[in-house]
Amino acid sequence: MVKVGVIGLGTGGITFISEIRRLRVPCEIFLFEKRGLKVFHPCSIPEALEGKIELQSLIEPFGLSGITFMGQAREVDPYSLSVGFENNGSIGKVSLDFVFVATGGDVVLPSKNFFKATKYDDVEKIKQLLPGAKRIGIVGAGILGLELASALSVYPIQIEIFEAKDHILPELIDRGLSEKLLKKIDRKNVFFNFGRFVNDISGFDIVIFCTGFKPVSPLPFEIRVDEYMRVIDPRSGKPFDRIFAAGDCITYDFKIPRVATIAAEQARIAARNIKMIVQGNQPEEKYELFVAPVLVKAFSYEVGKVGRIHKPSDLQKFYLDLKVLPFDERKIHIYAELDKNGIIYELQAFCDLRSEVRHIIDISYISMKKMISVSDIRRFELSYQPEVCKFPDPVTSFAEFVSRRLGIL
Repeated sequence: MVKVGVIGLGTGGITFISEIRRLRVPCEIFLFEKRGLKVFHPCSIPEALEGKIELQSLIEPFGLSGITFMGQAREVDPYSLSVGFENNGSIGKVSLDFVFVATGGDVVLPSKNFFKATKYDDVEKIKQLLPGAKRIGIVGAGILGLELASALSVYPIQIEIFEAKDHILPELIDRGLSEKLLKKIDRKNVFFNFGRFVNDISGFDIVIFCTGFKPVSPLPFEIRVDEYMRVIDPRSGKPFDRIFAAGDCITYDFKIPRVATIAAEQARIAARNIKMIVQGNQPEEKYELFVAPVLVKAFSYEVGKVGRIHKPSDLQKFYLDLKVLPFDERKIHIYAELDKNGIIYELQAFCDLRSEVRHIIDISYISMKKMISVSDIRRFELSYQPEVCKFPDPVTSFAEFVSRRLGIL
């Protein structure tokens, strides 16, 4: 039985433990987490601030048994595969056969007057200050900044969002689609300030920082990984055979959304490759550089994206506004990039009606993974509409329009 150390109990750590158990890998799991045996759900922070859920529900006890809890990892020696730790004042070190790192990232505050949007203690303080607040400043109009602004806009408080780029969700969606979404946001107490770098601002009762994210590495160097999710040794440039990582603790040379879906997919791949090594084989499962389905809910809209990280330069680009229902004027707004054969390389969408965005994003993700062209999507009629309904659903409408434009119908 091998000894596997898991550092971090966020999405990556939980997914890895669940997958390694599902695969029935004969191992003993040693868990290192500074919060103890507790799971923190940062994705639900906007709902907690809005009052939809209790703040205390963001943290819950870790439910899996049969795991040895070691305390907080203090140092990791990648060459001896040992982890130094601290638990209730006691210091120790344990040698392991494998190490999996999922320590996430953190926001570096430029001013002590700011609150971190992802820290439980800060969210607790924000909740306490809300009843007397009149002005809230949010730095960053990315995923978290937009979701927080949406949640806090239900209060009679003026909210100002500061974004260094010139549009909302700058790391997630195309500028043209972003501008359409911004025009749809109708909240009289929400104001956007673009093109402004903010180190310190005054005149606000609460300032929440939602940008400046940096990976957290317990290793003595930045974590970079190969396609099998093995950590790269900066000395040799080659991967460590038995150290894996997933999620926000990884440093990339390209832009990638810092979202739970990517961390979970990477963690599953790491677990499967560890199983192969334990069985005496070489790792085989690779992480394909996809932006796994990302969904954002803010201001009554659902925004989604899926795509490849690296794309050819000669892709065709399409903007579409498609009606969803025959008796409703609301539309799903789409931006897509495809090659001449109709293979989707990226698709973004937003809509305020039902789960239209999730549907088209999921179909697009499957088609990208399987290299299915839009003409085949149309032919397969991947629709949820009954035959009696002659009004085509957005997936069919999108596939038919793009197929005709590309001349592959």
